Amino acid sequence: MKLDAQIPTVDLVQIHRKEFGFQIVGNRESLFNTDQDHNPFLPHRIKFYSILFILEGEGYHYIDFKKYRYEKGSVIFISKEQVHAFEMNLKREAYFLLFTEEFLSKGNTSSNLMKSLSLYNYHLYPPVYQLEEKELSVFHNLVKKIKIEFDSPEDSLSEEIIHSSLRIFLCMAERIRKRNQSLAPKSKYHEEYLRFQTLLKGHILESRKVNYYSEKMLISSKKLNRITQEILGKTAKQYINDFLIIEIKRLLMNTSYSIKEIAFETGFDQTTNFVKYFKKYTGLNPGEFRKQILVD
Repeated sequence: MKLDAQIPTVDLVQIHRKEFGFQIVGNRESLFNTDQDHNPFLPHRIKFYSILFILEGEGYHYIDFKKYRYEKGSVIFISKEQVHAFEMNLKREAYFLLFTEEFLSKGNTSSNLMKSLSLYNYHLYPPVYQLEEKELSVFHNLVKKIKIEFDSPEDSLSEEIIHSSLRIFLCMAERIRKRNQSLAPKSKYHEEYLRFQTLLKGHILESRKVNYYSEKMLISSKKLNRITQEILGKTAKQYINDFLIIEIKRLLMNTSYSIKEIAFETGFDQTTNFVKYFKKYTGLNPGEFRKQILVD
């Protein structure tokens, strides 16, 4: 890949003539689908949500420029707008489930499900969760039923069956994670934290100041710090910096912008200040990061 090349942004492409926002493919289909207009082994940014469900094999998956190990029973949750890449692993047996937020949100009972899920909150949790053997069997049976339904001729109930099954999968996974995760995000500040996170998603390139967000939330900076300390164990400023660094990395690898252009895009008046900021939190200057990722 050349340095000035862009990481492709990938939309959900419909297959089997299904006209709703969902897909499920096996390992070989996900790696060697000739209809793909991108290389799955190179970083690409997705415009949908996905689940990589590992049945056999072990290896690594790459998400937002980090390498995550998986093995039999691993479930990997990749969020919309994240950058990820597959490794070439023909020994892996896996299903790759892809869906849009619009698909999941159909129906009154589903309207708030994505908002309530911690599975895709990658600022709170790592993206890989390990199932126990008995849990793996239950999830595998559910996914097999989804795959059979998806591959069958479509009728008036296909979408509803797949939609309901996907919701069951996500709800079961959410329940297991909440039971076993030592860091429990649910607290009296949970809703306010989600508001803060939503504001960051929309305004992180505009400001990295704590009071900018506390004012929008109509709370004090002190309370915003109390929220992030309880939920994340870090200050609001630390969380803002973490959030911005991820966005800078995506811009570095998802665009052909110069370092100067990205500095301006992310609110830095001077390129030197931008370089110092990035190196402080990553150990690399932006150019070194670009080269390292492209070589890897």
